[in-house]
Amino acid sequence: MAGVIASSPSPSMSSNEQPRTPSPVPRQEADVNADGASEAAQSSDIEAVADEETAVDPSFFDNHLNPCPESLLAKIQKRKDVKDALQRIKLVVSRDSEQKLYEPAATLLTIISKAILAQLKKAQKVDPDQRQIVFYDHHRHPLTHFPIPGRPEDYPDIVGVFEEPYGYEQRDDDGTYRNIPYHRVETVLEAKAIYGKDGKAQATRYAYKIQQARPDRPGMYVLSAKPGYFQVIFSCPVGPVASEHVPWTNLAALSAYVYSLYDSPDGHILYDRTVSWVEKPDQRFGRPSWTVRTGGKVYESADACFVGNAWARRTTILRVEQRYHRNPTTIIKEAYIDCDRRFNEADLLQQIHKDGYFPGVVYLLSSEEVKTGGQDIVFKNDSITRKKVRIVLADVGFDLYHAKSVNDLLMTIYDALEVHRTIASKRRVLHRDMSIFNIMMYPILGNRPDPRYAQDCPPLIDEVLDGKARAPEHRRARCEIIDLDNGADLTAEESDTENRAELRCRTGTPAYIARAVCCGAVYCDPSTTSWTEQMPLLDEKAKELYIKVYGEERYNKYNDSCSVPKTYHGGIPPEDNSLYVLEQKAENMAFYHRLEYDAESIFWTMYSALLRVTPVDFKETPKDITASTLSDIWRVLQNHVIPETPSPIDSRTTLLFGHRILPNAFPPVMRPVAHLLLRIIRHVLPSYPLMDKLPPYDDHLHEAMERLILQYLVDNRDTPIILKPHTLRALKFPDIHAANRGVHGGSLEAFESRHSVVEGRGSSRGEKRPLEAVDGPAERTSTKLRQSDRLRQKKKQ
Repeated sequence: MAGVIASSPSPSMSSNEQPRTPSPVPRQEADVNADGASEAAQSSDIEAVADEETAVDPSFFDNHLNPCPESLLAKIQKRKDVKDALQRIKLVVSRDSEQKLYEPAATLLTIISKAILAQLKKAQKVDPDQRQIVFYDHHRHPLTHFPIPGRPEDYPDIVGVFEEPYGYEQRDDDGTYRNIPYHRVETVLEAKAIYGKDGKAQATRYAYKIQQARPDRPGMYVLSAKPGYFQVIFSCPVGPVASEHVPWTNLAALSAYVYSLYDSPDGHILYDRTVSWVEKPDQRFGRPSWTVRTGGKVYESADACFVGNAWARRTTILRVEQRYHRNPTTIIKEAYIDCDRRFNEADLLQQIHKDGYFPGVVYLLSSEEVKTGGQDIVFKNDSITRKKVRIVLADVGFDLYHAKSVNDLLMTIYDALEVHRTIASKRRVLHRDMSIFNIMMYPILGNRPDPRYAQDCPPLIDEVLDGKARAPEHRRARCEIIDLDNGADLTAEESDTENRAELRCRTGTPAYIARAVCCGAVYCDPSTTSWTEQMPLLDEKAKELYIKVYGEERYNKYNDSCSVPKTYHGGIPPEDNSLYVLEQKAENMAFYHRLEYDAESIFWTMYSALLRVTPVDFKETPKDITASTLSDIWRVLQNHVIPETPSPIDSRTTLLFGHRILPNAFPPVMRPVAHLLLRIIRHVLPSYPLMDKLPPYDDHLHEAMERLILQYLVDNRDTPIILKPHTLRALKFPDIHAANRGVHGGSLEAFESRHSVVEGRGSSRGEKRPLEAVDGPAERTSTKLRQSDRLRQKKKQ
């Protein structure tokens, strides 16, 4: 590409035979945002997980490195400059000596690197223009341009980078290097003094962060060192694995590490050649964009807007913006998926749109299992195998905190419920991870190669409020459902009614997962064994609008009987509803993911969003009790985790008894919203599977929630509560933002100014994990990992 600085040629790769003994994959997957003001706490948490997860393989040098040829090793061992560097390392003996290790270690590694590259070129094992990896002291300065805005404080002692013809920036006073960006780092060395802990956890954390920043780096080697020994670590999507401690005098081991940086062994793929970084010509060492080759197309100037857990699925979202183009924004999503998963996102999206575009669900343009050099990018250990996949998505939308009014937000939730229940019933796809991250609003429709529209898509909220159904090609959803990573094909599951293997998995996002799914059992406690709420009935005006669009038959089929036996959502409560009897019944019932559980997740999403949005005229005062109540509720949400083993208790249950507390969490102007939530809570709370006669329709909870939202919208259509888009109400404590997992780097207002977007027109795709809503218009909230629970938020057991 003319006029740009592009990434250097990748070292040659071998075949895709897999590593034999990496450490077990973390037990709980996550896509974790690496942004936030609490970077020091986050770094500490990553190191804690690294310390826990990094296995030591006694056969590391046989299993994970290519040996340096003996003839070349003999020459290296005889070199005077190598011996001099080793001697200087041996002389580092004081307690506070780690800085004295930097220069001789960097010199030694650079000498070995130069000798190995020369031999590889001579043997024609690398490209003739392959540049040398040189090692520089960078300990005084942080790496630059982490893809997610924030201030990462990563100060690796020594960085290995490809030699640059014009050199890197060097400080005149002490000779250290600075302003080296993440995307140029090929390896790091973390040194520690003689006494105290080694640098394994810290070096592994650097690998984690660099791999988050570099979608072109599936695998990576790093070094931990002390004056007496070093340790090699290999980091990849199935987790990190380390060698035993090796003395510096073992040049065979050290040379194998350097040799493998250029020519890695089978199954240790270091570079994905289908994606490469590009710097602007006038910004050498500046923030990169990415070029991605996929689906027979080349996408240029892609920006990373979300990065995930480098030792698990490692979801990376790249946004490609093209002005004056029919598809102004395209989303590229990469992930290392578990090869044992029965279903994958691309197949489920194709199933949803098989008869034409289905409004309200992101549209798939292409998908592939990524290959580099003709080989699949696959990693495995004893417990899991992961392969890299990539999908390209056509459309764009924005997170719920961009809502311009409460009505807009509720209309989005209504459509999410209607679209979700319809794709479950008519496309047999169950999402299983409905959350604030996966329900977008203000969707913008991209260009699709297939002009057809699904003829069986349902009427949506705009049509209901207008009292007139539109033709399918004129239907526009207020929502955009994205991320079917955890979705399931119900047709396949129903063919195996005995096992329902996939539906027995507990999967979701902690703050939004249904209580039963979180606990891995039919939920049963005193709060859930009372059925008092029948299907809501609409007033005359709302009912008339409903019937005009959906018909009276649908309205009546969900209504309850008031005669004996009285029904609730069509079900009949148990005659003996004593807690002991119902607990025994619950224990004997097989758990599987029911449709109503996703409706509960949509409720938690709505609940969280409405709590934090800010009315336009709202000004908090020091004596305002709403902030304290809000903070108490939010603390419960953000501290909620999915337990490692099934548990009968869910900490959020206390939030469902909020008839006195919940209204105090809202500003006075939003008290009607609090009362709407309280009405919905009474329908979400019961455990319907414990009824003697189950509700006859799986989407009964969807229907109840939609009716209550519709009634609110009809009652308040002419008096909407106007909001400050993208502004969160402040908390009384630092926000580990339970409702933000990532950043997208652009606001709705900025997008509209660039692309002349009209709200509510077009449809599809979310600007993936959009820019965080903030406490005030200018500052960012912090997103902090909470040990392994925050690092591995999504659970599949």
